[in-house]
Amino acid sequence: MAGTIDKETFQRLTILYLIEQFPNGVFSSFRLQKVLYYATRDVDPKPFTFHHTRYGQYSHDAGVQLTLMLESGFVKRGKLNGDRSAALWQVGDDMEHMEIARSLEQGFPQLVPAFRDAMQEYGFMKQRELDERVHADPVLKEKSAGRVLIAGHRGKRVECGLSDVDSEDLELMLSLELFGFIGRRTQEIADADTLPARAARD
Repeated sequence: MAGTIDKETFQRLTILYLIEQFPNGVFSSFRLQKVLYYATRDVDPKPFTFHHTRYGQYSHDAGVQLTLMLESGFVKRGKLNGDRSAALWQVGDDMEHMEIARSLEQGFPQLVPAFRDAMQEYGFMKQRELDERVHADPVLKEKSAGRVLIAGHRGKRVECGLSDVDSEDLELMLSLELFGFIGRRTQEIADADTLPARAARD
């Protein structure tokens, strides 16, 4: 019997899987959004709804999840070439030991070739070429600004190929509240461990 996970867990899993496909991280939020769009456009279930914006295909929900994941430590954001450059999105340090790829590949095997094809086609394009390609997309061109390009999964839960136990474990692993709490406690413990050393120096 197939398990289910809540939609937010599915969304976070998808973003993390995408970021992991880039050896050194995703170069810019623009690129992350576009590869995510092409990877999920023709498969079901779809994690995100995308709209036609002045910057092409954009998912507000993906942007929100990325921000929440940054605040909780699931992902980290750096800079490529100084403060003016685009963001470099990478998986958070505490996420590296988690089996993100295995969870998605077993739970949603139909997404694997879709992500592979989107990565090969769009993942490493030069920025100008990528911008031209996404604005020439037939689906984008036939919809007016503000219209929905692809609609995300409507239900609160998503069926997957994981067992019930593995589905529950995945939800716990990708819980913003639990992960954030563990991160705060780890930092508190680390800070407490440094107090004796500081006192000795003082």
